[in-house]
Amino acid sequence: MIHDFDSYALYEQRKRAILSVRIRVILTDAVDGEILRLAAEKAFRRFPYFARKVVLNDQSAYELKPCERPITVTPDDHIVRLGTPDTNNLLFAITYGGNDVFFNFSHNFCGAGGAMRWIKATLWQYLTDLGHEIDAAGIMTVDTPLDPAECAQPDIDALPTDEYMGDMSVPPDTFVPIAEMVAFMRNPKSIKRYYPISISKNKLLKYSRENDGSPNSILAALMFKLSTGAYPEETTLGGRIACSYHGDVGCPGTYRDMVRMLNIPYQIEMKDWPVEKLSTMTRGRMYLQMQPEISWDECRKLGALRNGIDALPDFDSKVDYAVAHSRYLNIAPATFTISYVGKVEWNGLAPYINGVYTLTTGHLILEVNATEEDFCISFQTYREDGKYLTEFLRLLDEERLPYKVGAFTERRLPEIVLPPRL
Repeated sequence: MIHDFDSYALYEQRKRAILSVRIRVILTDAVDGEILRLAAEKAFRRFPYFARKVVLNDQSAYELKPCERPITVTPDDHIVRLGTPDTNNLLFAITYGGNDVFFNFSHNFCGAGGAMRWIKATLWQYLTDLGHEIDAAGIMTVDTPLDPAECAQPDIDALPTDEYMGDMSVPPDTFVPIAEMVAFMRNPKSIKRYYPISISKNKLLKYSRENDGSPNSILAALMFKLSTGAYPEETTLGGRIACSYHGDVGCPGTYRDMVRMLNIPYQIEMKDWPVEKLSTMTRGRMYLQMQPEISWDECRKLGALRNGIDALPDFDSKVDYAVAHSRYLNIAPATFTISYVGKVEWNGLAPYINGVYTLTTGHLILEVNATEEDFCISFQTYREDGKYLTEFLRLLDEERLPYKVGAFTERRLPEIVLPPRL
């Protein structure tokens, strides 16, 4: 790879807004916009690897260059346009309203997990500037030295070439709700929305232990049951569960986005299985796919894609190649997706946070975060009739998992504008 590790995903932005991420943090008190602005500017300086703008260089390639201008912090009354003068050409921006702080950014740098270090630093600085005394343990404040491990990237040539064990194929007839997605995209009045759902962390973890599961496998089992009701005529259903492979490729502390999908095949004959049995099957399939050999193989394929982009002489060819060979766009079919950030240590910030919700693009996706007390689930769907939510809540009631659910809310994902379209 010739160019910056973080730049290659930008070429895939052409056909779909696949890079937009927005994380909503609900604070216990209303946000003071001016104090937040000053705090956010200080905190962002701690992350020079995020403070970069996109240019198209003389090799017709995307390049990320340092940007000294401050991160923008504005009221949340508009759709953020990342990469434009509106955001000082940065691909990160903050908006706010009421008790909410929205962290808007482009996925090419990091996912929700990588963004949490910036989010926690910003919240710590803001709350400290408000006069709260908060322990900085686990938080990268502006005074925290930059650790080279934060920016690590895999040495692809040094990865072992051992083959993984087992059959990782996914049934090609796995049902994907394409009709609903197409209907959404063809409707000019369509608006991306989500339901914010919170479930007690202690109760879901206890339930998971009692049913041979983890939060991922339990949610997958429930989503499979939902799918059998929503698509009774389909015989082959499948789930995707996001899995970070930073550690497998020698970069456990990096901010960079290294995620692959674990594919869970289900058959309609399983529809009456109890959650415990479904969870056991799901965990077994997850465990099989967590072999580091698969991560090494995925990393090599990603490197080959990027080398292919580098080899092409002009920008349009690079974009065509990136979209055609995308590791993100060309993944195995699935009916639903679950993306769980994993354990986040909020420590001294915990008393000031009521909820954390990750928002992305897509249909039938559960984006899962956690506060000190709750799992926070963004139940993302294009359907506006409430059918999927009703069934999901019915299943939670059936399993005696108490929850709270908010209104069907617009995601307001940021737009990303890149050269040469600026």
